[in-house]
Amino acid sequence: MEATLEYLAVGLLIIVLVTVSYHMVEAATSTLATTYEEQLYTIAERTMDKIVLTPGYPEDWGTNINVTPDTLQDFGLSLYGTRTPYTVDPDKVMRLANLSTLPNPLLLNTTRLAQLLNLQGYGFRLRIRPMLVVNITVLDYTPINNLKFASKFRVTVSNYYGLGIPNVNVTGMYVILRVQPGTGNQGDLELKTIFTKSNLTDPLGQCILNYTPDLQAYSAGAKLDKWFFAFLIVRAEWQGLVSIAGYATTAQGGVPAQGYIIGNYVFVDKGLNITTVLKKGQNSGAVLVKDELLQAVPEYQELLNFTTVTWCRDATGAFRSNDPLCNNAGKVLPSAQKWYLIGYINYVEPLSSHIFVFAQFRGNPVAIVISRLPNIDIAYGGTGAVPANSVSLRRMCTLYNYPYIVELTIWRRVEGFP
Repeated sequence: MEATLEYLAVGLLIIVLVTVSYHMVEAATSTLATTYEEQLYTIAERTMDKIVLTPGYPEDWGTNINVTPDTLQDFGLSLYGTRTPYTVDPDKVMRLANLSTLPNPLLLNTTRLAQLLNLQGYGFRLRIRPMLVVNITVLDYTPINNLKFASKFRVTVSNYYGLGIPNVNVTGMYVILRVQPGTGNQGDLELKTIFTKSNLTDPLGQCILNYTPDLQAYSAGAKLDKWFFAFLIVRAEWQGLVSIAGYATTAQGGVPAQGYIIGNYVFVDKGLNITTVLKKGQNSGAVLVKDELLQAVPEYQELLNFTTVTWCRDATGAFRSNDPLCNNAGKVLPSAQKWYLIGYINYVEPLSSHIFVFAQFRGNPVAIVISRLPNIDIAYGGTGAVPANSVSLRRMCTLYNYPYIVELTIWRRVEGFP
């Protein structure tokens, strides 16, 4: 009997010891996991503050083409010299953009970015998107001078999370420039025509802007010996939030209708031919669209500023290095001489949201749209799923006067994916 009681006592003691040990290990593991999460959160906060509150070094690295990813010493997107926090420099954001049809000649890739942020042991995803995301879909075309110009559009306005927003005030300005061809790729601006349409988005965040009747009436009097450059600017406003989008209406048929502007330099596809449009005797190679566009109706026409573009290509199509600014670009970016058509603008309006460049593609006039407000979605350490043990931070910032969300997600690479 006594032996049985002793065995029972020993058994109970073992059970108690095992239970206590289990809870001690569980508590230690929980404490360690909490510590890991807090450390990761601290790293994410510190990195986010560095991105949106510091300008990097050199401070003008967004516009200075002499600062390449290899020579950039410190990373930060803040607009240098501003006294307003969370003001992001759009020229620095442009260095992170990479169009699928035209690689960025000065792209700051994620590997170099991880080095500058000291995040080689971590994975991260950086997204910079407007609070109002505007997407333009072409529904119909209207022929003008044997070319098809987009004339009917579906405009979708969604929030940062991709949900459509109803009752957004959408205004579109359709611009057509009629040019009298001259010698070579040069012509005289004869007429600037602007059609405006406004609409409200439906419960799905969509609305239609239909310029077909206007373009049909316009094309009835169009002459075959003219050039026509056309583009669309859309402004969306909802409860004080504003977003701008641009579209080149002759972008169908494989036309390379995108490009970059870094500092005063313009980079477009090498397959384009330069076009000079004379306006009141002055050479113009592009139109700058100021951000106040459509806010000053009916004065909006004055917010389209014609500007001169000096191209780094001679009459034979070779890179022209006898100009100091062209020579500088050729030295900094020698490969760009072969892969890009490079030009520079003497003065870029600081508040220009878009630039439309005049060009010819396979003998046809085309407007090349360059947005100075790019959307960024880049990742390092994996582009698929994000590990469960990760930290995401969001900050509301401004690019020019437009509200943007900067989102940073960080995880430890050694923890892998779920």
